[in-house]
This record gives sequence, structure tokens and C-alpha cells, in this order.
Amino acid sequence: MQAENPGFFYAIQLDEDNRISNVFWADARSRTAYSHFGDAITFDTNYRVHQYRVPFAPFTGVNHHGQMILFGCAILLDESEASFIWLFKTFLTAMNDRHPASIITDRDKAIQVAVSQVFPETRHCLNKWNVLRAGQEKLAHVCLSHPTFQVELYNCINLTETIEEFEFSWSSLVDKYDLKGQEWLQSLYDSRAQWVPVYFRDSFFAVISPDHAFDASFFDGYVNQQTTLPMFFRQYERALEVSFQRELEADFDTICTTPVLRTPSPMEKQAADLYTKKVFTKFQEELVETFVYTANRIEGDATVSTFRVAKFEDDDKEYTVTLNYGDMIANCSCQMFEYSGVLCRHVLTVFTVTNVLTLPPHYILGRWTVNAKAGHGIAGPSTESSSNPEILTSRYNTLCREAIQYAEEGAVASETYTAALAALREGIKKVAAAKKNVAKVSPTSLQVSGTAAQDDKKTSAPASDAPSLLWPDQDEASRSFNLNDNGASTQSVADLNLPRMFPVSVQRDDGPPGNLVILNNLFSMKFMHCFSWLSTWFCFH
Repeated sequence: MQAENPGFFYAIQLDEDNRISNVFWADARSRTAYSHFGDAITFDTNYRVHQYRVPFAPFTGVNHHGQMILFGCAILLDESEASFIWLFKTFLTAMNDRHPASIITDRDKAIQVAVSQVFPETRHCLNKWNVLRAGQEKLAHVCLSHPTFQVELYNCINLTETIEEFEFSWSSLVDKYDLKGQEWLQSLYDSRAQWVPVYFRDSFFAVISPDHAFDASFFDGYVNQQTTLPMFFRQYERALEVSFQRELEADFDTICTTPVLRTPSPMEKQAADLYTKKVFTKFQEELVETFVYTANRIEGDATVSTFRVAKFEDDDKEYTVTLNYGDMIANCSCQMFEYSGVLCRHVLTVFTVTNVLTLPPHYILGRWTVNAKAGHGIAGPSTESSSNPEILTSRYNTLCREAIQYAEEGAVASETYTAALAALREGIKKVAAAKKNVAKVSPTSLQVSGTAAQDDKKTSAPASDAPSLLWPDQDEASRSFNLNDNGASTQSVADLNLPRMFPVSVQRDDGPPGNLVILNNLFSMKFMHCFSWLSTWFCFH
């Protein structure tokens, strides 16, 4: 896969007997997607691969169309803290050390410990489905006796907008159905701050619908407990292609259809031009709802004012919006913008009564716009030495991301494909012409191999000090391939689970630095082919 796609990243960790224990991989398209939409991720360990039932754990997120996308995958030996710490650190390495704003995981103590260590600044919450999945069994008698119970519980969890509202709704539900002595339900309530959305509304989770955390997982319908390893890799490729096709269709739908405006507001026209179709529909829904709301200023002056916002016919449920006129910053008690990145009807109502006709720039979240993939924050060209491996890495990564985006945009229709292909061929001619004016770099000054990296002089350094270099020398890669090397120095336990690997790497989880294996492309292809053949043989025998 790496031979076909140079941006493909993988890392393999070996145990004390040189057997594969943990594997992580991410293709170039997924890594590019993370650069655009990696602000909110979900880590799912509910899958199990057939026969050995080892955890298969994908990292997913949400693109600008509200669709689930893949960032990377792992197959783990176990669900220990060490495995998850190794995995999370390796994931960050693959994603250029960019930490997400939020992460949703399963309800597992080992995962929670690993997240707190590797993502200390990331807001962490638990997957609602994972927390509630035992409810059908634990509360079966209640559901059978009271058909409306599930709906009321759903509304309590997903539709309450403040902590006070949730607490009141939960208490009413428990009293109504006489559930005060139900231990499982009480355990959920005790841990409510870890999984009920209202407790996380001050952090961004890319949520534009209350069913976000209950959506089907990325590989649902492709992978189950009966999936064999050879079948898994075929299904993995199929799931990726279907996901890519859906995103292309959503891109095409957004570009080629004109939204029907429902108000005369210039703000609606502005949003229609900026947002993708899915997100604009959500924004339009909020904007239309402002017609049934009223906003009254309850305090403030010409600088900062506080408004009471409520429906005309529902005075009991009110919201508080504070508006800073100078900076045009509005804060609503429902915290919808902080949570989803789309302004709520309450702030929009205040904007209406204060004659704010267009969306302030800081309320247009780039990740929800049509051009969400247009920029990725990569630094421009550097004037530093061309032989600096770090500069080469930066340039290579930038070109890979641009090329993938170029291919995605060009594949939308036959016309864009023809235009993109013509421009690409013209671009190749310009690059070739430019190369003639550049002094040739001495082959001995660079270390070249796939996209992995390791400095020969620093192989024995602690993992935390290992430089993030690419292009190790092929000869050095061949010499390093020795899983039975017993002459290397020992390594402290504290360093064992640090992610020392880059795209073509294999590492023993308890071995010394000398056991860091860098596979060249030819060997890795033969290795994976042999591994696939053996897996198939075992499945049939």
C-alpha cells in the first residue's frame, strides 16, 4: 500500500517474542482529512476480528457535510493501558502532532487513563451508545410496561440544553416511572458528567444533530465478529471507497444545486454561499425559528448588553444572550455554537433586533464551509537549505496534501477531470523546467526510503528525543533489520511505549532501540504478501 501511496503511514509494535502485537495505519487521504477535520475525533473499540477477537479500533471524525470519515485504524493485541498509550502517541505522530479539540471514546478505564496522558488538553467524553447499550436489558420491564419511556429518556439526554434542565428532566423521569432503586440507572446518573452532552456544550464536538453519537460506526455493514482477516482488508478498502464516493456526491450536490431561501435576510444568502448544503440546512432551520422568538434587553449599555430570549407563547423557557457590540461577540446560555460551530436561533434573534445583517467572520467556522479543504495551515516555502531533511519532509507533506485535494476536486465531473489532467500535465512541464535551474543535490547528503525516518547517529537516543526525520538511507535500513539482535543496550520501561515509528517501521514493545526495524518498500511488500497468504491459509485450515 505504501508503494502505491507514498503518503501511507503505518507502525507495527512487536512483543518480546518478535510477534506483532499492535498495528496502526492511515492512508494519505485519511491523514489529509485529519488536517481539515481533526478538531473532533471518535475512537471506537467495539469491533472484534474473527477467531482471535482482537480489538479493531478505527479513529473517525466528521467532514464538512456532516458525514463520518476515517482518520486511521488499529488492530491491537489487547486493551491494556500500554497498548492505548502506544496507539494514541503513534496516532499523533501520523497526524503531525496536531491534538484534537475533543475526543469521544468507549467507556473503558484503560482508554480513559491513556487519553488523560496523551491528550491532556483535549476534552474527553464517553460514547452515549456505549454507555447506554445495556439499557435494553437492564430496563426491559420498564420499556415493555411504558412504551413512552424510551422517548422521554432520549429527550432528557439529547434535547436538554442546560444542566439545570437535564437535572430536572432526569429527576422527573425517575419519579414518574418509580426508578429510584434501579442500580444501573443510578450508576449512569453518577457518571453523567462523562457522557451527557449538556455537560460538554462548552467544547467543540462537531455535533449538528442530537443523534451524532448514536450514528452507525464507520465500518458498520462491513466488519463484524465473523469477519476473517483477509476479508477484513477487502472490506476496509470497500468502506473507504464508499465513503469517498459519498463525499464526492455531497460535494457535487452542494456545488450544483442552489438552496431555496426562506427569508429576505442577507445573512441567509451569505450562509447559502458559504456553507455546505447539509450545514446550511441546519443554519436555515435556526434562522427561520427566529420569527417565533423575541429578544428583550434586560441590562447593559452601548458596549455590552444582556438579552432575554424566549418564544412568544413559551415564557417559561428562556435563554440569556450577552452581546459585545464592539467585538460583535455573542454568548448564549444554550452554547450551541461552542458545541456545534453553528449559531443558534437565540443569538440570531438578538442579531435581528440589533440590526446585525450579516454573520461576523468569527462565526463562520471554516470546517463547515464549501472551501473547508482549501487550506490546511501548512507553512509556505522555506529559504533554508534544501538538504535539510525536515524541510524536505515539510515540502513533501504539503505537496501530498495538495495533490490529494487536487485529485478529489478534479474527479467530481468529467469536465473538472479533463481540466485537472491538462493543468497537471502542464504543471509537470513547469517543474521539469525549474529543476534545470536548481543545483543537483549530492545523493550521499540525503537519506532516502519511503517516508520513514531515523538518524543513524541517534538510534540509541530515548524515544522522546528521536528526531522526526524522513528518508533514512536504504543501506542503513537493511542493516537495521535484525529482530534477533541481542547486543543492543537495554531500555528503560518508561521509554517502551513511546511512538518511535514512522510510516515503514516495526518496533518491539519491550526491546532496546536497536530493535527498531525500518523496512524498505520491497521487503515490506513481500512481508505483507506473506502475512496475507499465511492468514488465508490459517482460515482455511
